[in-house]
Amino acid sequence: MKTKVLVVLLLGLGMSSGLFAQQQTEEQRRARFEKFQAERVDFITKAVGLTDEEGSAFWQIVNDLQTQKFELNKPLREELRKIREAKRKNATVSEAQYKKVIELKNSIRIKEAQLDQEYSAKLLKVVSAEKVFLYQNAEQEFGQKALESRRGRNTQSSLHNRSQKTEKSADARRTPRRNHTKV
Repeated sequence: MKTKVLVVLLLGLGMSSGLFAQQQTEEQRRARFEKFQAERVDFITKAVGLTDEEGSAFWQIVNDLQTQKFELNKPLREELRKIREAKRKNATVSEAQYKKVIELKNSIRIKEAQLDQEYSAKLLKVVSAEKVFLYQNAEQEFGQKALESRRGRNTQSSLHNRSQKTEKSADARRTPRRNHTKV
């Protein structure tokens, strides 16, 4: 009887600690996202040179665009999740599923391009064409820097190893090769 109670208590404790860890992870994820968004806004605002007056209307339009794109990509994220889940379970993914994802990606790209065109027109009503151009470039540059930063955090040691390999191969290219055959 005591062992049954002990097992039930341990299971309950294990489940509650798992839920707590999951909740912490969700909070951490939300905090990282908010930090990312704040850095993005700061970077783009400076790169574009937005005034406070311009910034208010500008960011309202840009945030609306981002929300539209996020919603537009929901079906794709769901299909990709299904494929990841199937692969994780070592299940086969059908040709039809892959085709569906390809068609969905293509369709979303077209719709995103239409949204970009629509929202560029809205932005041009509140800021100059130069600032819209600078925004588009800054958005892309920020994305590249964020990706590089993320890769740097995830593969710090492998980047270090890669740089050592690159140095060795560069040295090898500089040194002439000699034929060392046995006579």
